[in-house]
Amino acid sequence: MKHIKNNMVPVSILVLGILSFKLSGVSGSYLAAEVYTRFIRNILFTLALILPITCGMGINFAIVVGAISAQMAMVLSVDFMLEGIPALLFVTGASVVFSVIFGSMVAALLNRARGKEMIVSIMIGQLSSVIYQFVFMVAYGMLFEPKNKEILLERGIGVRSMVDAKNISGVFRSILPFQFDGKTYTLFPLILIALFTLFLFYIQKTKFGVLARAVGTDMNVAGKLGIESNRVRSICIILSTVFAAMSQILFVADFGTINVYTGHLGLDTFAAAAILVGGASIRKVKMRNCFVGVILFHALFITSPMAGQNLFNNPSVGEYFRSFLAYGVIVIAIIMNLKTEQAKEV
Repeated sequence: MKHIKNNMVPVSILVLGILSFKLSGVSGSYLAAEVYTRFIRNILFTLALILPITCGMGINFAIVVGAISAQMAMVLSVDFMLEGIPALLFVTGASVVFSVIFGSMVAALLNRARGKEMIVSIMIGQLSSVIYQFVFMVAYGMLFEPKNKEILLERGIGVRSMVDAKNISGVFRSILPFQFDGKTYTLFPLILIALFTLFLFYIQKTKFGVLARAVGTDMNVAGKLGIESNRVRSICIILSTVFAAMSQILFVADFGTINVYTGHLGLDTFAAAAILVGGASIRKVKMRNCFVGVILFHALFITSPMAGQNLFNNPSVGEYFRSFLAYGVIVIAIIMNLKTEQAKEV
């Protein structure tokens, strides 16, 4: 009973998910296939939030910067007309370079906003999105001359809103393919996710992981012990940004198309909702919170529109459920987590 009480958020979402599944009328195989697709697209975004929470910075909504870094690299790979393995290597390398550079800038700003990191990270994400959209909507073709003219709009200025990512998606889909429910999927993303998960697990067990927890517990005490808190926090944000960039590559490779101007939007919200649904809080997190949260959140996200439509016979109600999940779950989960933590303190 105590275990259930301490995990009220995931238990509540699990119950709601079961009800939604029953009401939606979808098959188990359909739900499993959809959850698998959303899992490989979103799990690294959620894992990217672990280190910032661990070092006391809360939820890093600026992971959008990592997604933008990856999208820049992928658009450039299409512009340079790279294909296959060379394209994948270029995208991976360029994404890491961009995310380290931009992640360092984000970290510098967040270190100046102690105690207000989450709010500032939201603003950083919004500002970064505007700058990124300006570069590819106006500057590309006007200030930067592309090699591949096909990526430009008819007027010759600005990148098209949708760019084919077959140069990297083809590589992903050709490795370890399998059939399920009449569709072809690949196990390759799961291998990459496992490697990144192991890397994150290793980081948490190293001296750096201990330092991050110390900074997250009490920054003042950590400073007195000689720990460079700003450096630790910066590394956490940089790694978080790199993880987000790698997740965006997986997302686009699976989706098959680069949604240039909006493909990065909302990813921070979904990741935050998923990790909170999994039982994490803005102060404490475990790796299992990410995996449980992504599965529960996206299972409910998939079935709720159809459940709402069947229950109220109104398609718009189903879409309302979807919108509510994206934002309402974050608020509810934070409130429930705060109450749980207060109960533990008592």
